[in-house]
Amino acid sequence: MERATLLLEIGCEEMPAAFMRGTLEQLQEKLTTTLHESRLAHGAIRTLGAPRRLIALVEGAACQQTAEERIVRGPAKRACFDAQGNPTQALIGFARSRGVEPDAVQFQETPQGEYAFVREYDAGQPAVAVLADALPKLILSMTFPKTLRWGSRKMRFGRPIRWIVAMLGQEVIPFELEGIPSGRHSRGHRFLSPAPFEVESPEAFLEQLRRAHVIADPAERERIIIDGATRLAHSIGARPVLEPALVEENVFLVEQPHLLLGSFPETFLRLPAPVLVSAMKKHEKFFPVVNDSGALLPHFISVYNSGDPDKVRAGNEWVLVARFNDAAFFFEEDRKQPLEAFVPALGRILYQQKLGTLLDRAHRLERLAEQLAEALGWDAETTAHLHRAALLCKADLATQMVMEFPDLQGVIGAEYARMAGEPESIATAIGEHYMPRHAGDPIPQSALGRALAVLERIDALVGYVGLGYLPKGSSDPFGLRRAAASVVEILQYEPDYPTLAELAQRAHDAYREQRASLKPLIAVQADLRTLFYSRIEALLEEAGVRYDLIRATLGGGWDDSVYGFVQRAHLLQAHAESPDFIPLTQTATRPANILAAAEKKGIKAIGGLEHVDATLFEHPSENALHEALARLTPRFEGLYYKHDYATIYTELLALAPAVNALFDGVMVMTDDAARRQNRLNLLACANRLYLALADFTQIVVE
Repeated sequence: MERATLLLEIGCEEMPAAFMRGTLEQLQEKLTTTLHESRLAHGAIRTLGAPRRLIALVEGAACQQTAEERIVRGPAKRACFDAQGNPTQALIGFARSRGVEPDAVQFQETPQGEYAFVREYDAGQPAVAVLADALPKLILSMTFPKTLRWGSRKMRFGRPIRWIVAMLGQEVIPFELEGIPSGRHSRGHRFLSPAPFEVESPEAFLEQLRRAHVIADPAERERIIIDGATRLAHSIGARPVLEPALVEENVFLVEQPHLLLGSFPETFLRLPAPVLVSAMKKHEKFFPVVNDSGALLPHFISVYNSGDPDKVRAGNEWVLVARFNDAAFFFEEDRKQPLEAFVPALGRILYQQKLGTLLDRAHRLERLAEQLAEALGWDAETTAHLHRAALLCKADLATQMVMEFPDLQGVIGAEYARMAGEPESIATAIGEHYMPRHAGDPIPQSALGRALAVLERIDALVGYVGLGYLPKGSSDPFGLRRAAASVVEILQYEPDYPTLAELAQRAHDAYREQRASLKPLIAVQADLRTLFYSRIEALLEEAGVRYDLIRATLGGGWDDSVYGFVQRAHLLQAHAESPDFIPLTQTATRPANILAAAEKKGIKAIGGLEHVDATLFEHPSENALHEALARLTPRFEGLYYKHDYATIYTELLALAPAVNALFDGVMVMTDDAARRQNRLNLLACANRLYLALADFTQIVVE
């Protein structure tokens, strides 16, 4: 079959850099699906792009659809003929819809009975004709964080489309999108090569773009930026700070990257380094430059698309100095008073209409901090430091610096706390309490930072969930999933923390003291449990824990300690392949299954040894299990709250013979109601011990 290279280029106005990575991935996925559904064989698919273009190149695309033979089922045979054996309208209509005569219809036996069938052969159409229909649909189906409509057109896209190149080999794939025709003419760099040019062939296209001052491959532009920045920094004995997110942003801001080294007056180095770095990175997209010890130098590296380098450098330096002058003014104004002096101003900043001001929030965090420190058994000094950090952690939101540079929240608070003479542990906690800020960000390193980070998110989660603002689908405007994930990431390493339910209860109580109108605690805890469990499940999946073991872990446990969930899941995973695991699982499910069956019949067992009457025992196996449970139950409580799940596992293995002996020795569901209830209560006590580790009914036994 003849093959050729397929080229699709969507030329548009400058696409936001933040859109590009996801858009190129989406284009590849959609094009792969389109070719598959269109029955067009193909080789490798590459998606490339720069701010003004999205490109897809497909190697070895078939020039003709793959032939297909299919069988189309029609009505049942009994509906195809009347009593005299004549074709009915059902048969006639089916035959007409398939383009055949009624006598050409065949009948075949199926599990549902005998049905009419027509065998069809589709030799396939030329790929150009198929793609002329499919590619416009693909383009229109693409999604973006935000879309635009332009001119009189009804279509929406990430940015206005200006041209489309669609070719299969040398042949243009003809279609039109609301007056925008496809063709073979592309455009180069907006300023260095603005005139349209004719694409010689899909294979030659990337080189033609290069001659037109466009480097289409983002990976190549990234190499140019990293190598160039490193070389420029090395020229002054320094190194660039190349954060991946900023590198990628620059990659998708230019079509042909050029780099230059700029400088600023050393006097600005008196400002906190995070302020200077924020101004360079967030506002101007410049790379900071540091020496071997990591100290900031009065230089920066910028990436630009075109222009006289001296003029670009002068413009960059002028803009950056203006930004630094603003920062210096805000910094000097803020320093006129200590960080604590900004706390009252939080009362004028609304946190959420129904949840009060930021000052209300600071007071809630103070209360939660006291309770957490007490629960953790911290000494008076550490408790006082956590309480102080809770009061001050939001104070920088009232500073002029954070109002101008919002990304410095927490960071500038820590700097101002140090300048005000606060203990280092308090300053560190203020700086860390927003961590992790995003997926992949490290968790706080200090104990106070971790505590404050957990409390800050618990407060937010209880407040917003209590108002009914649960994430729905992909919509999560308040970042509740991220907040829950952060709590889970931190607490997976904290064996001594209260349970999630207890933390939620304390936060709910704090809101109630401030007369916030939240849903009842039980409803909030139920919603939060769903949210937290999904985050714990994701964490364990990433760690490679088997899906059924995760479900078993989340279904068991005597509390909802994140550390406990994680440790129990890893213990199950470690034992899943051992020879004793399946027998243990089978034994553990026996009490659970019979208790579930009894409950369906309206018989509710009570899992407490005080509800087991030894005088009703008839068989030695009942006495033996009762004695084992009387010994193990108090022992399990001590082991559980020490998180000694390995010993619990060993004890459950030792309990198995007594449980199996009971099932072998007596009829649990006897007609004697008193003995039946007594035996069910005994098994409920055993089941409670199994549930301390996991819900074994969730484990898949092959």
